[in-house]
Amino acid sequence: MKNTIAAFALLLGLFTAPLASAQGKIATIDLQKVFDNYFKTKLISQNLENQGKEYKTQREKLIGQYQELNNAYASLREGAADPGISNAEKEKRTKDADAKLVEIRTLEADINDYDKTTATQIRETQDRMKKNIIRDIREKISQIAKDSNYSMVLDTAAEARTETPIVLYTDNSSDLTDQVLTSLNAAQGN
Repeated sequence: MKNTIAAFALLLGLFTAPLASAQGKIATIDLQKVFDNYFKTKLISQNLENQGKEYKTQREKLIGQYQELNNAYASLREGAADPGISNAEKEKRTKDADAKLVEIRTLEADINDYDKTTATQIRETQDRMKKNIIRDIREKISQIAKDSNYSMVLDTAAEARTETPIVLYTDNSSDLTDQVLTSLNAAQGN
């Protein structure tokens, strides 16, 4: 029996010793704070805002054209309904009004296409830029973590699907947020 206990203790020691040494150092970071305060995020947000203003200006022009066409259509319909005109003139004005209606429908479709295309372009640009920024941040975190011998870095801003924090407690003694942010933003002056 003593030999069995000793053998079990020896096996337990063999299996737990590598686990204890493999744990390493763990750091934390507030990824949301780094993302929000990274100079590239601010530049991209400004560029997207300017792009949005340009799209809005173009859309307002299209809406102005749409309103002009609607006013012209209404005027043509009124003219076609004038009881003092001949049947030939009435037919002509009705044809002109119908042609204007076709223009209106075409412009409506153009505006809808413009809205969809614009929304897709903005969303794709945002996604691409976000991926690039996250890639930059992750590379910097990896570099700093390796230089400081951290084996893992946890995001304190991350939430589970249940909208609860993933990291429930940290004393922030090994928080890399400011160090990563300072290092990333140092490139701004270049």
